[in-house]
Amino acid sequence: HGRQRRQFGSSSKHRSGSRQPIRVRLCQLTPKSNHMQWLRVTTLGCLSSLFVLAPLATVAEIFEDDGVLVLNDKNFEAAVKNNPFILVEFYAPWCGHCKQFAPEYAAAAKQMKQANPPMPLAKVDATAEHKLAEEHGVRGYPTIRLFIDGKDQEYTGGRTEQSIVTWLQKKAGPPAILLADVPAAEAFERENQLAVVGLFDEGTSRTAFETAARQVEDVMFAYSTVASVIAKFNAQAPALKMFFPHDEKVATFSGDVQSVADMERFVKSYRHPLVIPFDGDTAPEIFGDGRPILLLIRDKDDKGKAAEEQFRKAAPGFGRKLLVSIAGSSEPMDQRLMDYVSVEPEELPTVRLLTNPMASMTKYRLQGGGDITEASVAEFVKDFEDGKLEPHMKSEQPPASQHGPVFVLVGSTFQKVVKDPAKDVLVEFYAPWCGHCKKLEPVYKEVAKKLESVGTIIVAKIDATANDVEGVDIEGFPTIKLWRASNKDEPLDYNGDRDVDGFLTWLEDKVAHPFSRLEAARTEL
Repeated sequence: HGRQRRQFGSSSKHRSGSRQPIRVRLCQLTPKSNHMQWLRVTTLGCLSSLFVLAPLATVAEIFEDDGVLVLNDKNFEAAVKNNPFILVEFYAPWCGHCKQFAPEYAAAAKQMKQANPPMPLAKVDATAEHKLAEEHGVRGYPTIRLFIDGKDQEYTGGRTEQSIVTWLQKKAGPPAILLADVPAAEAFERENQLAVVGLFDEGTSRTAFETAARQVEDVMFAYSTVASVIAKFNAQAPALKMFFPHDEKVATFSGDVQSVADMERFVKSYRHPLVIPFDGDTAPEIFGDGRPILLLIRDKDDKGKAAEEQFRKAAPGFGRKLLVSIAGSSEPMDQRLMDYVSVEPEELPTVRLLTNPMASMTKYRLQGGGDITEASVAEFVKDFEDGKLEPHMKSEQPPASQHGPVFVLVGSTFQKVVKDPAKDVLVEFYAPWCGHCKKLEPVYKEVAKKLESVGTIIVAKIDATANDVEGVDIEGFPTIKLWRASNKDEPLDYNGDRDVDGFLTWLEDKVAHPFSRLEAARTEL
């Protein structure tokens, strides 16, 4: 409920166009056949194609929608059983993300029909097929699973046609493709806009290269040991070349070809443009990249345009050690971002630098009330690299006095109160709009009231939407943590029942300073 760490996702379109039934008829195995066999898939219209399938006991009928197989409770098990590889999307017809994703998914399905071997893409309406959705752990839309020989795994690729195809090809085939001659190398370049080519002599191990290829799922990898192919790329083996559709178009790796980490870092730093626009499609990649994020948030007015121009001029000087991005302020996704990184509308345009954004995020703010310039951005980044910056922490004003049994914390008072070595401190991180927080409020207040006479315990709360706390990872609301007097570096997550007795029982067991519930109750009376 009310996750503070937002999952910035992308979205897709399910068309309601005509569906064509696909009739699957069994082709008999001959004694010389292997355990696989070809089944002819013939539509009742003019479309005809082949899929690699295992034997079917009976005739099965599957509808196709824009190249995507439509599965339900009656045909799902057979489809998964009889395809060694099949990608399945669980969607909801009303889901905006699903509607936006559908054209990309359908285009990928058409590409994968031509692959060798072909691989079907399918979909399930999870709002109609409740049993299937429950069996496969569907908790949000779209949920996408790859089934390999009947066993499923989570889809972790991108949301574009080519990223889907690349991910599937790497799952179904070798991590890197052999380029046996120059025509094969030219075809690989032509067919893959985002690609890495490893060039090796026969004596150089490719183990680290293949490991990196397997771990970077959205970039196609190939290799060659052929002298004419190496010459075509103007390289001296061993070498790595990366090709991409943006900025410099090509980059040469200068690190150690036996270091998986170095090669991964190189590929990840060039797979995106030097400056990435922030939106629903790019957000997961921006936040999951791993590099520090340098972010400009601006309105699209004259001041914002001037700031963007200066910001872009500074970007090449950072050598891709940072991920550089520009966000607007008017779209819902922009506003969620502003809330997440503590930016107020009156600050725009503004620059933030974020580290570890998917966990205990630390934020730095470009200070100064003047215009954003190429020089000021460059100096800001240099100060960050030199360890001269202080984190930017948002805080409300402390209350003039404390009213009620629950102690009210703000960002600026958190460390002093919570890190007091004489106290066990229980803290609820809440959001004012959170329904679960509102439901918990009277229970939490009653717990605090019962412990008012215990001088070694503080029961506190903090509005996590209005205050930042360094080093505390809040994934949802309410989050409740206990800082024990004996160990302030390792707070405990509350995992007891959400009633008064549950809180008191848990605290009795966990606090550093023992207390008696009976004594506390008598004092309360």
